[in-house]
Amino acid sequence: MKKYIFYLYIILSVFFFQNVLADGEETETTDKNKTDANIFGHVQCNDEHIPFVNILVKGTVIGTATDATGHYSLINLPEGVQTIRIQAIGYKPVEKEVELRKNKSIEVNFNIEEDNIGIEQVIITANRNLISKKDAPVIINTISPKLFQSTQSVCLAEGINFTPGLRIESNCQNCGFNQVRMNGLDGPYSQILINNRPVFSGLAGVYGLELIPANMIQRVEVVRGGGSALFGGNAIAGTINIITKDPVSNTFQVGSNIGITGINNSGNPAIDKTLNFNTSIVTSDYKSGIFFFGLKRNRDHFDANGDGFSELVMIKNNSVGFRAYYRTSDLSKVSFDFYTLNEFRRGGNKFEMLPHQSDITEQVKHNITGGGIVYELFTSTKRESKLSFYTSMQKVERESYYGAEQDLSAYGETNDLSFNTGVQFNTKFDKMIFSPSDLTIGIEDNGNNLEDNKKGYYDIEQEIQQPNTLITDQKTNTLGAYAQNQWDMGFVKLLVGLRFDKYSIINNKDEHEDINNSIIIPRTNLLFDITENIQMRLSYATGYRAPQIFDEDLHIETSGARRIIHKNAPDLIEETSQSISSSFDYNNKFGNTQFQFLAEGFYTKLKNPFANEYSDADENGNVTYLRVNAEDGATVVGTNFELNLAPSRYVYLQMGFTVQSSNFEKARPWGEDPNLTSRKILRSPGQYGYFVANWKVFKNFNTSLYGNYTGSMFTPHFGLNPNDTVLTTKERTEIIEQINSGYIIEGQELVKTIPFIDIGVKFSYDIKLANETNITISAGIKNIFNSYQNDFDKGINRDAGYVYGPTQPRTIVFSIKAGNFF
Repeated sequence: MKKYIFYLYIILSVFFFQNVLADGEETETTDKNKTDANIFGHVQCNDEHIPFVNILVKGTVIGTATDATGHYSLINLPEGVQTIRIQAIGYKPVEKEVELRKNKSIEVNFNIEEDNIGIEQVIITANRNLISKKDAPVIINTISPKLFQSTQSVCLAEGINFTPGLRIESNCQNCGFNQVRMNGLDGPYSQILINNRPVFSGLAGVYGLELIPANMIQRVEVVRGGGSALFGGNAIAGTINIITKDPVSNTFQVGSNIGITGINNSGNPAIDKTLNFNTSIVTSDYKSGIFFFGLKRNRDHFDANGDGFSELVMIKNNSVGFRAYYRTSDLSKVSFDFYTLNEFRRGGNKFEMLPHQSDITEQVKHNITGGGIVYELFTSTKRESKLSFYTSMQKVERESYYGAEQDLSAYGETNDLSFNTGVQFNTKFDKMIFSPSDLTIGIEDNGNNLEDNKKGYYDIEQEIQQPNTLITDQKTNTLGAYAQNQWDMGFVKLLVGLRFDKYSIINNKDEHEDINNSIIIPRTNLLFDITENIQMRLSYATGYRAPQIFDEDLHIETSGARRIIHKNAPDLIEETSQSISSSFDYNNKFGNTQFQFLAEGFYTKLKNPFANEYSDADENGNVTYLRVNAEDGATVVGTNFELNLAPSRYVYLQMGFTVQSSNFEKARPWGEDPNLTSRKILRSPGQYGYFVANWKVFKNFNTSLYGNYTGSMFTPHFGLNPNDTVLTTKERTEIIEQINSGYIIEGQELVKTIPFIDIGVKFSYDIKLANETNITISAGIKNIFNSYQNDFDKGINRDAGYVYGPTQPRTIVFSIKAGNFF
């Protein structure tokens, strides 16, 4: 009932606020009341016209972009004094005031300055409202389409490595399960958003980073540290906000990539083929527009050590979607987005056979459908207030097989539905208590329904039909309210935020009592403008994770000797955190050289952190990882360094490096033997970093050099016990032979891995055609020196989770793309 009351509140608020906020000034330009107040002009930088620059009428939803020649026009604008804002990636924003009169056209030209390191880029994740990156009280890093292109990244998972404090890792040889680690914490500690909405569910998060194509992304905004005061639970480590592309002008692009990775045991190279497109269409009056994107990818599996079992999985991916808007008036706009991501992946061996006919197969088929609607309304007086209503949903359907040795019971079927609905209000005050301020308040409802089943089959030995078995039936709901205010006192900017969440978890399978709890999450940030070029930031935030099923629970590691199943302890309670960070940021310009250096220290204290307890293998080889609360807590502490250097518009270098320590306060078991303990948070290296260097050698020829460094870390390696009483004589003999051959280990060990550095290079050449169309041809190599793990286990009894280091071996890449906007 509370949920329906919440939805009714939102619907009534739409009608109430639309009448209250539109208080008297008529600005809508209908066909009967056209103003014919127009502006036109061009945008230049260093006497060169700049194409596809965003042009906005501030305080309204009116906007356009320069065309391929750097010119623009806007018609039927509201009369009076208006502020025109120019912004584009790689350039400093510019604003001009103009006076518009009925039936009059005026020319307004702009000259903009380069901002190659993005100091003044406009971002939204800092406070759920548009703000300059330089003015944000929290540190924001952005990943642009240019970086995806420079690093030859087809999807989000391949490009997100090139951000300070972030590291992507592979966790399974059989299915290629990836996760992103931020500031030393596991993937589930990071909140992944799509267009500011937390609808990227736990089930989608298992393989979802590889499902999001790079060509749908306008930018990725990364906030390190607690962000729960605005975005809810699971943001202890930080927030990754995927901003999809908007239609701003008539553009198109189509491209194809071919990657060649080594030679499989069949004697053929493993090929990764990708075809992508996107196009943007805007009406002549700029009242509506739509952006389409699509991706088709086929990647062969790859066997790195010749044992007949894959290290890289086979992937077939088809993704399509759109983002559209309709301007209902000069002050209001409705936006829509929709996407469908379909993927088939398989790892193991005997790919030509059905999964249950192989020795090991982990196979997953995903159909992910999502979308949302946003309604935005500005006030018609000062236009400094905006009301937003939004709703988003994501549906995931998964068919899976996680099994070994012809196991018919390993087929599964999972359905998952997540939603996010809310209202948000932003406004400005000339003075609140002691200074001007920006206020953001909102209320939202987040929910998730997850059902996981083991599919029935006919048991030949017992001559009976085994029924479907319910594994998980979980419903979660969080009703949250948040408020924050940012005061601008000149030298100091202060942001204070508070969020209240009431969550419930209903598990219809287990006999535990339903979980209901409320939690308050504060947040405080300070920005000090020491000088024009030096800034310091201080931050304090809390966060939490509710005791629910997470993405890693829905992935099952399989080998011929063991099968890992994840469960939550009946008395599991929420995990909470307190995080503190401080930073020093120096940026300057020396002649044509732009320079930025940032050092950020972070400290996160976890209370009741989630940890695993390990059972012995049962008679069927199943090992249970039971999630419990570690009584003594855990601490993550470290420093992120970031350097951006642009000597000219033709050369750009960015790099980041992290030094950290992640430990439980007391040693905990890390394996099935309770006597094997460690204080370390496993798979968390003490040092890691990246660099990307771009050089425009001459007008049409570009080159980039990039790389990732992964320091040593501790990772568990699970072997076999030849004295296990459940083994047959034949199985025991085979295991002893494998151990003696060095394919697998006996027992368990905690391995300190060696450091890796993965370096890639790309060369590209632009060919200009008629009608402002360009063709770009490129070639490159990923992981030039084949810095790749060389001690994978072999055979059916391998430990599929014993994976570390770079996610991909040496790969040669060729690509071609054509379009009028890259």
